[in-house]
Amino acid sequence: MKEPSPRSRFSRFFHTPASLSPTRHPPIVRALHWTLAALIIAALVMSAFVMPEIRNDSPEKIDALRRHMSVGILVFLLTFARLATRRRASRPAFLSSGMAWADRLARAVHRIFDLLVLAMVGSGLGMALLGGVLPAVFGFPAKLPADLAALPLHTLHRCVGITLFVLLTLHIGGALYHQIILRDGLLGRMGLSRR
Repeated sequence: MKEPSPRSRFSRFFHTPASLSPTRHPPIVRALHWTLAALIIAALVMSAFVMPEIRNDSPEKIDALRRHMSVGILVFLLTFARLATRRRASRPAFLSSGMAWADRLARAVHRIFDLLVLAMVGSGLGMALLGGVLPAVFGFPAKLPADLAALPLHTLHRCVGITLFVLLTLHIGGALYHQIILRDGLLGRMGLSRR
C-alpha cells in the first residue's frame, strides 16, 4: 500500500472532501475563525471593562497590560495564519441574503476585519513604544505613565477598537439573520463539530 505524501496528509485540514460535507469550511479555517473570535472579544472586554477600573499605579495594571498585549500579539499572528490559510483553503459557495447591499457589506466585512485587527495591533504597539510602557510590561524597573489615555496613538487604538466592536456586532447579527430568518444553515458551515 502506497504511503500518502506529507502534502496529501495535511490537505484534509485545508480542503473539505466533497463526499463528507461540501458545504462546510475546512477544519483549520473553522478553528482559526472561532479562536480569533474568542481572543478578539476577550481583548475588547479587557480594554473596555477590566483595565479602566485598575489604577495606573497599581501592580495589577501591569499584569492587565501584559495579558492584553499577549492576546493582541496572538491575534496578530493568528490573523496572518488565517490570511495564509484562506488563500489555500476550499470554500463553500457564497450564501446570498437576497439583498444586494447586504451581500456587498458581508464580503467587505471580512476584509475590513483584517485591516482593523492589523491597525489595532499596530496602534497598540506604537502606543506602548512611544509611551514607554514596554519596560514595565517586560518586568524592568519602570513606572507606567500617569495617564495612559494621554499616550500618542491611544485615540486611534480606542477608535479602532470601537469600530471593531461595531463590525463584530454586525457580523453576528448577519450570521443570526441567515440562521434564524433565512434558515440557510450558515452557522453550520463554520461549526466546530465533525458532522
